[in-house]
Amino acid sequence: MPDPKKVKNLMIPLEDYPHIPYWFTLRQAMAIVREAAIKFEGSFEPRAVLVFDEKYQLMGILTLRDIIKGLEPRFLKETALIKADPTLTVLMGDLFGPNLKEASQRPVSEVMSPIKVTVAATDPIVKALYLMIKENVGMMPVIQDNKVAGMIRLSDLFQEISHMVLGD
Repeated sequence: MPDPKKVKNLMIPLEDYPHIPYWFTLRQAMAIVREAAIKFEGSFEPRAVLVFDEKYQLMGILTLRDIIKGLEPRFLKETALIKADPTLTVLMGDLFGPNLKEASQRPVSEVMSPIKVTVAATDPIVKALYLMIKENVGMMPVIQDNKVAGMIRLSDLFQEISHMVLGD
């Protein structure tokens, strides 16, 4: 029986995955995501950006959802009526109005998500799959020699499993 595939065999290396320092703005993060989408068109589309501190220690992850929420106008966050019926935003004007560019200057550290779970590069892919399902995440950092080596995504694991089930 062949050795089971390891996470490192399926991960996207850190040098290929978008990552930024915590002081970057949402605007800068959006530019990095767009740049990566163009650079890797056809191979993968980034849905998040890793966020690091000055010592290159992983601080968090900035998902596309985090970026959009960070741009959300404050009145939507504070209005209970809007929370009860989001269609009322039409009555209150453009969802992302004149303050959009101002909101895009927020630092990513204010809106990034914490890292819920990581996996070792040498772990079997079944462990990565188990952790992603258990923690309800679609991607997670891969650690090697106490540093982030890359990212593994549920879509990559699905591809691998589909090859096993359906054949090549």
